[in-house]
Amino acid sequence: MAMREVTVACSQAGDLPCTAPWDPQLSYTVSWAKLSEGGKERMELPQSRQNSSFEAPTKSYSLTIQNTTICSSGTYRCALQELGGQRNFSGTVILKVTGCPKEAAESPFRKYRAEAVLLCSLVIFYLTLIIFTCKFARLQSIFPDISKPGTEQAFLPVTSPSKHSGLVTLPKTETV
Repeated sequence: MAMREVTVACSQAGDLPCTAPWDPQLSYTVSWAKLSEGGKERMELPQSRQNSSFEAPTKSYSLTIQNTTICSSGTYRCALQELGGQRNFSGTVILKVTGCPKEAAESPFRKYRAEAVLLCSLVIFYLTLIIFTCKFARLQSIFPDISKPGTEQAFLPVTSPSKHSGLVTLPKTETV
């Protein structure tokens, strides 16, 4: 498979010649595809962008890309199919577009702005919830204020004079 590299200035028309070997005595149909990264997936190009022109004395199967951008750069494959369907050939052309202004690299904050705002909102919500829960618990005397003198410690043993204070054996239970 023949490979060729074509360099075009940004915003100019790029003419990609089909590098597939072909017999000038035969007629072919041509199709073009832009290969994605790794060359596995293919993006078929619309027929309107393909150009099968006849120039004396040879035929030229080329693809013309108008107003090229940095996105136009890549690997293109042409496929020639004989009208009788017996012979198929393909060739690859690499298009490099130069002189295009580089897009400013997006800052990580802009890229993840929505996630950062959501995370900050959740942190503020949970901190507010914790603060109000503690204040409500103090108001309801759920948590005794240990700093005040004369306040009893929580979890003091409670005894009753009418009950026997001896060892108590609890029955063994199993959880299922």
